[in-house]
Amino acid sequence: MKKLKVLSMLILLLVFLTKPGICQENEYQFHKVFFYSFTKYVEWPENYLGGEFVIAVVGKSDITPLLQEMAEIKKAGSSSIKIITIDENGFNQKMNMLFVPREKSALLGAIVNKLGNKPTLLITEGQGLAQKGSMINFKDVNGKLKFEVNTTNLERTGLRVSKELLRFGEEIK
Repeated sequence: MKKLKVLSMLILLLVFLTKPGICQENEYQFHKVFFYSFTKYVEWPENYLGGEFVIAVVGKSDITPLLQEMAEIKKAGSSSIKIITIDENGFNQKMNMLFVPREKSALLGAIVNKLGNKPTLLITEGQGLAQKGSMINFKDVNGKLKFEVNTTNLERTGLRVSKELLRFGEEIK
């Protein structure tokens, strides 16, 4: 029943996102909903569960306060959600998700190398980044927020994505 509610929420969100001209701060409102949905539709290895569910953001970003709002009222399963900001030296800690804002996209290659095969869901925003190492990439398609999922990159790190999520995004291998 819970999955049906989340799935319904994603459908409504995607319908709403078909309106052109979404500005960056409003766009991040939708990102926040997607991030929470990803906690439901991505499966982490057993050894990466337990304790706090950590969502990291590289550098300063407008998304951080929105994610903190989400973390105050939502949980990832039974775990509380913690939002942190990291720089290029912060990759040694446990992170369930890592968001690389558009402004930091040039660091993607180095970030992929630093993460190695850690089961960290790497999320980016920009054209072609799913082919360059990202696992989930938000992109603008004619003014519409879409996302692509690189299942090869996910599986390489031991993460699994549900088929429900793949129905809403574009699968990249």
